[in-house]
Amino acid sequence: MPATRAFPALLPLIRRIAAWALLAGVVTAAHATQPIPAFADVKAAATPSVAVLLARDGTPLAERRVDMHVRRLEWVGLHSLSPALKEALLAAEDKRFFEHSGVDWRAFAGSLWHNLWYDRKRGASTLSMQLAGLLDPELALGRDGAPRRSLGQKWDQALAAKALEARWTKEQILEAYLNLAPFRGDLQGVHAASRALFGKSPTEIGRPEALILAVLLRGPNAHADHVAQRACVLAAQINAPSACGPARRIADSHLDRQQTGPRWELAPHAARFMLHQAGERLVSTLDADAQRLVLAAVRRIGSGEAAAVVVDNASGGVIAYVGAPEAALPDQAVLLRSAGNLLAPFAYGLALERRQLTAASLLEEPLANHAPTLPDERFWVSVRRALADGYSEPAQTVFRMVADQLPERLRLADLETTRAGGADIGLIQLAGLYRSLASGGLWLPPHLVAGPERTPRRLLRAEAGFIVGDILVEPEVDGNPQPFVFRQYVPDGREALTVGFSDRYSLALWAAGTRATPAQASAAWHEILRGLHRNQAPLRPVPPPGVVSTLVAFEPPLENARREWFIRGTEVDRVALPRSLPRIAQPANGALVDAMALVDDSSFRIGFEAARAPLGAWWRLNGERFGDAAGSNGNRSTWRPVAGRHVLDLMSADGQLLDSVTFAVRAPLEGESKPADQQPRQ
Repeated sequence: MPATRAFPALLPLIRRIAAWALLAGVVTAAHATQPIPAFADVKAAATPSVAVLLARDGTPLAERRVDMHVRRLEWVGLHSLSPALKEALLAAEDKRFFEHSGVDWRAFAGSLWHNLWYDRKRGASTLSMQLAGLLDPELALGRDGAPRRSLGQKWDQALAAKALEARWTKEQILEAYLNLAPFRGDLQGVHAASRALFGKSPTEIGRPEALILAVLLRGPNAHADHVAQRACVLAAQINAPSACGPARRIADSHLDRQQTGPRWELAPHAARFMLHQAGERLVSTLDADAQRLVLAAVRRIGSGEAAAVVVDNASGGVIAYVGAPEAALPDQAVLLRSAGNLLAPFAYGLALERRQLTAASLLEEPLANHAPTLPDERFWVSVRRALADGYSEPAQTVFRMVADQLPERLRLADLETTRAGGADIGLIQLAGLYRSLASGGLWLPPHLVAGPERTPRRLLRAEAGFIVGDILVEPEVDGNPQPFVFRQYVPDGREALTVGFSDRYSLALWAAGTRATPAQASAAWHEILRGLHRNQAPLRPVPPPGVVSTLVAFEPPLENARREWFIRGTEVDRVALPRSLPRIAQPANGALVDAMALVDDSSFRIGFEAARAPLGAWWRLNGERFGDAAGSNGNRSTWRPVAGRHVLDLMSADGQLLDSVTFAVRAPLEGESKPADQQPRQ
C-alpha cells in the first residue's frame, strides 16, 4: 500500500517540511546560481547548427551542416507550435505549469515522500526547473560524475526556476524549453526533432507525433518499444486512446530512421563553397528558377562529370552555379582547366583595337581550301571566317601579333597567361571573361554575393568587343534569329569546355565522359540559354559609336562580297591579297622533331628556313641570338637538336619580331652536354 494512503495526515506536514527545507537551502546555495539571462539573449544565442544559402529573393537554396556536435535548427515561436504538442508536453512533464511559480510544491512533496519509501526514485522538476538546468549546465547533471543531482543542486535549480518565473513569462519559458530540450541523439529543440524524426515542421505535428516527442524528453535514447509503450500511457492520460496505435507505428518506423539530410539541396556546391559559419543565412546573387533550369539541363547530359555557371551581364552576379549533377559528387566548377582556343577572341579583339587587323583582313590558313601542293603555296581567309570557324593557324598568327600586350590585358581580368596565350581557368572566371565581350569590353569580377558597386576594368575597347561579338554570333536557325555567341573547346574528344553569351547572360559549361559528350554539352548549353530567354527573346548587340559598316569586295574573290563592320578610320571597300611577308618556313609551328635514332651522329642537324627574310634578319632561339638569315632567299641555318620545347623567332635587323614558331625535340637529355655542337652551321 502506498505510504500516502497509510499515513494521509503526514502529507501536509511533508509539504511544509519541503518548503522550509527549500527556503533554508536558498540561503546557503544562492551564491551557486547564475544571473537569469534575458529571453531575447537566450533566443539569440541558440545558433542553428546549419547554415542556409538563400537566393537573391530570399528563397532557400541549400543547407549545410557546420556544427557537428549538435543538430539544431532555427528557433520556433510558441505560436507556430502544434497545439497537440503543447498539450502532450504539459501532460507528460508539468500538469500545473500555468498554476505554480517555478516549483510545484504538491509534486515536490509527493516526490520526496515517494523517494523516502521506494527504491525507484521519482523527480518533480517543473518545466521551469528543467529549463534552468538547460540554461546553466551546473544545474543539469550530478556533480563529480554522480548520476543524479545532489540536494544542493536541487535547491539551486528551484531557486533558478523561481528567478526565471519572476523575469520571464510562462509563454517564454515554454517556448524556450521546446527550443532547447534534447530529444534523441544529437537532436536539440523541437524543430530539429520534428524534421529529423517525422520530416515535418513543428506546425504540422499531429497528436501521435506529439506523444512521441513528449515522452522522448524523459528518455531521449530509449528503445522504440519503450517509447511506444509510454506514448500509449500518455495517450490514455489525455483521453486520446485512439492515438496509441499511430504513435506505436511511428515509433517503430521513424525513431531509428532519422531524416538527417539537408532541407534544401538546389545549390549544394555553391553552399559548400560559400557557407562556413553555423547559423549563417547568406543571401546570394543566385536565382532559384535559373538554378533549377541549369541543374536539370546538366543532369540531362547523362554524365557525372559536368558543371555550369551563368553570369548576369548587367551586374556580373552569378545567377546559377551547378558544380555537379548530384550533391555527393565533387564540385567541378571550381577546378582550373586549360582554356585552349577560347582565349582567341580576345587576341583578335586586341589586334582589331590596335588596328593591326580588320574583320576583312586576310590571314594565311593552309587548309582553308585544300592542302598546299607547293612548299610555299599559301591560302587565305578573312579574319571573320578565321575566328568564326576557329582556324588554328590564323589564331596563332594573331596571338603572335599581340603577344606583348595580351597577357597584360587578361591580367586585368585576374587571369595569368603563358607567352603562347594559354591559361588555366575556372567556370566562373571563364563566364565572367566572356561577359566582358557582351558588355562593351568592360570586365567586372563575377560574384556570388551582392556588395558595394564594383569599378569595371577596360579589357577591350567597345568597338573591338562589338566586332568580335558580331563575328561570333551564331547564324539564324530555320529563319529564326538566335543571337547567341557560342564557343567550344574539345581537347580530346571526350571532354568539352563550352562558353558564350546572349545580350543578358553569359554561360560556361564543362562536361566529360564519352565521345558523345561534346554534342550533349552543346545541346545543354543551348537549352539553358533558350530557357533563360523563354520570356524575353535575345537581342542582337547594338553597334557602339565609332563602328561603321561598309560593303567589302575581295580581289580575287576568295570570299563573297558583304557588308562588314570596321572601327572608324580602318574601313575599306576592297581587300586584296597581302604582300608576301617574311615567315619561318621550317620548322612548322607545333612540330615534333624525333632525334632519338640519329642523336649519336655528330653531323646530325635540323634546318631553320626563312621565307622572304629581309636583309639583316636574324634568328633568336629561346630568347638568345645566333646566326643570320641574311638576304631574301631563305638561306638555311642548321642546329644540333636538344631535347625539350623551343621557341624560334625570326627577327628584323632593327629587332622587330617578324614570325615565331614553337617546336619540340625528342632526344636523350645527355645530348645537352655539347654546347659547341649547338652553334649554327652556315
